[in-house]
Amino acid sequence: MNDVIDIVMVTHNQRCFTEACINSLYRNTRPEIFHLIVVDGNSTDGTVDYLKNLRAREDISNLDIVFSDENLGWCRGLNAGFDYLSQGGRYVLWCNNDVLFEPQWAEKMVGCFRGNIGAVGPTSNYIMGRQKFIFNHGHKIESAPFLIGFFLMFRREVIDIVGDVDERFGLGGSDEMDYIIRMKRDLGMECVICREVYIHHFGSKTLWDIAGGTAQSYDDYVQVKDKVLREKWGDETVDQYLGYSQKQVLVCIPHYGMIHHKFWKAEKFLLKPPMTEEIDIVGSSAIQDARNELVKFAVDNGFKYVLFLDADMVPPQNGIFKLMSYDVPIVSGYFVSRSEPHYPCAFKFDKKQKGYISIYAPGTGLKPVDAVGMAFTLIDTKLFKEIPSPWFEFGRYGEDMMFCNKVREKGYRIFCDFDMIVPHIHLGKEKELTPDDYQNKPVQEESCSSRLKS
Repeated sequence: MNDVIDIVMVTHNQRCFTEACINSLYRNTRPEIFHLIVVDGNSTDGTVDYLKNLRAREDISNLDIVFSDENLGWCRGLNAGFDYLSQGGRYVLWCNNDVLFEPQWAEKMVGCFRGNIGAVGPTSNYIMGRQKFIFNHGHKIESAPFLIGFFLMFRREVIDIVGDVDERFGLGGSDEMDYIIRMKRDLGMECVICREVYIHHFGSKTLWDIAGGTAQSYDDYVQVKDKVLREKWGDETVDQYLGYSQKQVLVCIPHYGMIHHKFWKAEKFLLKPPMTEEIDIVGSSAIQDARNELVKFAVDNGFKYVLFLDADMVPPQNGIFKLMSYDVPIVSGYFVSRSEPHYPCAFKFDKKQKGYISIYAPGTGLKPVDAVGMAFTLIDTKLFKEIPSPWFEFGRYGEDMMFCNKVREKGYRIFCDFDMIVPHIHLGKEKELTPDDYQNKPVQEESCSSRLKS
């Protein structure tokens, strides 16, 4: 990689974080591929002396430092740094001074700029939305409606055409959202998350103090900046470009009032930001009625997906997003029934036996099947719009397999991720049942031509 990245870093006090940040940058990045521009806003804690000493070092040549006699804040600081962008630079990185760089960050993020991608962000620990590292699901790149400005890389042409950061956002906050709207509107470019890169973020060290130094004052500050954004663009435009109005997954948990403690421990890590998931719990005497009620809520409220999750499962932490990444109408994890012989709840239809047969195939990845249980299953709500209500009802088989029949009749394929093992548990017991507990493994398959219970 020979493309130069201009890194614009804005500082105001917090010397220890600035020093750690810059040290990690030079330790983990080849000097010929970046140009560091530091804009200091009248720091008084020794940061100025540190930066002057850094500039005086003979072994550092890829550095420009701008000293201001006032605190410019984030927006004005970035704009001041733009005046020092290198000639011929290909990328521009907005960078907080309270982050730590990791090896190969530059090569991996630059590698994400394909097609119409105009902005790339990493994963992190202290961040809102999908960029949290806990959402990692095995894919290297993920589309995103917006990115957070703490460590945000743009193509140079985006900066050249979109121009300066809007200084009405003052010391910072929602400015990157505004910039991304402008990029999408003016250039038609999109954002992606580089899931191969993790950048540790100590988190709002400068802005926290400026906003008042308390959780409430910081939240109030963020709300004010969001109001500025919406007053500038209007709610419709903000929602259109940043995806705020898009509801993704309704996690549906039909139950009878008894829930295993292992479920609750796992479930709290399964649910992610409110912009991408929500949860609704309904008790019902009939499982098909509960499922139908939950589906109706999801369709009426504009959710893209329904995730059925039984209350006696141990859901995998990033299971939702792995299932979403397959981009198929219906896909389940791999789990077994609680009752013996603990048959796998992924099935093929046997025409000779005129019934469903369990598939024992752990570790074989994503495969098409004829039916799945609903204990951990993601369904695109478009199916519910094409299939007449009631979607779930009992017949020859249980409500889950009857629904799968309807899906196949509409011409859609059903999938199971045989790598995603989802343990099943008995209330009052600790053992987690998995495909290893299937008692008929030597027989290969278990015939299930009557009603099945998961």
